[in-house]
Amino acid sequence: MPGALIEAAFRSLILALIVWIGLRVFRIHNVASQRRAWIAVLMGSFLMPVVLPFAARWRVPPLASIVAPASLDRFKSVAALAGSLPSSTAVPSSNFAIAPTMNERRGAPPTATAAGREVTLAPRAGNIQWPGRRAATVRTFGGGERFSPAAIVLLTYFVIASALLIRLLFGVACALRLWYSSRLAAPDVQALVGADLNVRFSHRVSTPVTIGSGVLLPADYRNWTDEKLRMVLAHERSHVSLHDFHMQTLASAYAAMTWFSPLGWWLKYKLSDLGEALSDRSGLNAASSRADYAQVLLEFAAAPRSTLIGVAMARPSSISRRIERMLNDSYLRHAFAEGARTRLAVLVPTILFAAVSLVRVQAATQPGPASQSSRSASAISTAAHATPGGSPVSATSAAPAAARMPVASSWAASPELALAVPPALPDPPAAVANAAAESQSTFDRDLSFNGKLDLSVGTASGNITFTRGAANQIHIHGIVKANENADPAQVQQIVANPPIEQQGNTIRIGGHGENLHNISISYEIVAPSDTTLSAATASGNISDTGVGDGAKMNTASGNITATGLEGGFILQTGSGNIAIEGSGKGDAKAQTGSGNINLKGVNGALKAQTGSGTIKAAGTPSSPWKLQAGSGNIELATGNAPMDLDASTGSGSISTQNSTAMQDSKDHHHLHTQLNGGGPEVKAETGSGDIRVQ
Repeated sequence: MPGALIEAAFRSLILALIVWIGLRVFRIHNVASQRRAWIAVLMGSFLMPVVLPFAARWRVPPLASIVAPASLDRFKSVAALAGSLPSSTAVPSSNFAIAPTMNERRGAPPTATAAGREVTLAPRAGNIQWPGRRAATVRTFGGGERFSPAAIVLLTYFVIASALLIRLLFGVACALRLWYSSRLAAPDVQALVGADLNVRFSHRVSTPVTIGSGVLLPADYRNWTDEKLRMVLAHERSHVSLHDFHMQTLASAYAAMTWFSPLGWWLKYKLSDLGEALSDRSGLNAASSRADYAQVLLEFAAAPRSTLIGVAMARPSSISRRIERMLNDSYLRHAFAEGARTRLAVLVPTILFAAVSLVRVQAATQPGPASQSSRSASAISTAAHATPGGSPVSATSAAPAAARMPVASSWAASPELALAVPPALPDPPAAVANAAAESQSTFDRDLSFNGKLDLSVGTASGNITFTRGAANQIHIHGIVKANENADPAQVQQIVANPPIEQQGNTIRIGGHGENLHNISISYEIVAPSDTTLSAATASGNISDTGVGDGAKMNTASGNITATGLEGGFILQTGSGNIAIEGSGKGDAKAQTGSGNINLKGVNGALKAQTGSGTIKAAGTPSSPWKLQAGSGNIELATGNAPMDLDASTGSGSISTQNSTAMQDSKDHHHLHTQLNGGGPEVKAETGSGDIRVQ
């Protein structure tokens, strides 16, 4: 069975590679069509092990023949015998040969000829499979048998595959248990989505999740705005209609059974990515702007996640790519455009599946005098066996019956051949990188205005840097980077006419849905300190030195660093780090999916949240603070500031400099006490990290 599975996985890999090339050649950019094509590949990969045995018996001319080196065929037979030779037998070279007989063709065990003596290959359970026959070992005279290397390979395969399948089943069971322990959503929510979609909520999730054909919302969904609820439900309804939960489960099962092949893991990633693209499109249609929808995704990416099998609305690992796609008008235009070529995305994999399953494998012949005996797919030269008297038996060339063996052999009939042919792995489309050197161009603009500046900056993949400058003046330095595939005319057009708009004291830089191909723009901006600031980038970093009153900064995967901000701030990143030192009066909010948060000198209310990173906060709380980490540590440096501390951790520890408070606490994982006479509430929660209060 593993031999046939290896062959089927190899053929499926070839099928996927041809489909990928076909999608590129025909320029099929439609996301729905690509998804249908890869679902067809997944289904074909599941059916390949079932179809191959029947394809080997079909009396039709093979579509193609693959010639395998004769040395590989001999190596296969050597491996078949190596596990059954006596441990005490010396192994001279080329003096033992296996020859098929007429009895073998009738289904009887094959025999081996050694110096005119026939040695029977008798069936014995647990040994390597003879090509197309029952399990067989060599009957010899003498001591015990070596443990077959094939048995070790077989055991390794089943151990790893079983572990992955058990993990998958456990995840599905946990997801179903979570679903049935949840509660029905409010009637107004159910009326909003209709009777065809089952919506429930649970306190055990912090992001919307699709499980089966239903949607599970966090318990705080009642606090969402109507627009946010519409966006979320539109996104999740798309997942349900696409059956993404079931597709992900099937892809995970195939990856577990063929864990040695990259195809299963890549299909799991690709189907998930295409499903998110289609669902994001539905969410955008329900949103008032792209920025509002991107902000919702960043918020969910920063929330702690439960370990379960389900389609979560946002994950830090993919948030950068998804936001970058939403900001690209060209991608949205081509990815959802229908055309006649899109129908080929399903037809081509179906035809290729039939073609790949009908390919035959043929063993090559060897030239020279010995070609008569080496032409057989089963004839080899290997070890000598001892006679009852202990004298060595020197073997002659293969018996004449060897010449009567047919040369052509099917992989379905001889699965061990696939073990000797390590498949060449194709690069997945997402990993095809352009190693060409980047070219760089720049532009500079100086603008004047009156009053307080309202500044908005956006870019798809570049960095954004702010530096404090003089009042009523702003300087913009743009850096345009392009690789060799970029259009030089487009680069020159951007340099000559940068994406900058001004209406009085309102200035918009970038973020207008520029149609950029292989081009990124970074900005270095000098502006007044009291600027009302909004900045967003998909995969770049944001750095701010003293610019922004109530600044809003978003990045999908980059880092955010700021010092000396005028007022409060709202900072969100999918997987980057956040570092803030010094801010003015106003509420502060920092969220990241998997990065660290380091805050110093924060005034006003504070809310900091990370999925798996660490939170460090230093300052004097004058308003409530709420710090939440999924699995990281929380460190508070508040000195002698009065506060009401409410700290809780799932499996970590809590420590403070107030030893009396720790002694009075009976729960080592939860501490609720007043420090320095009591004051604003400071709430710190972590799933498995430690909490330190200094």
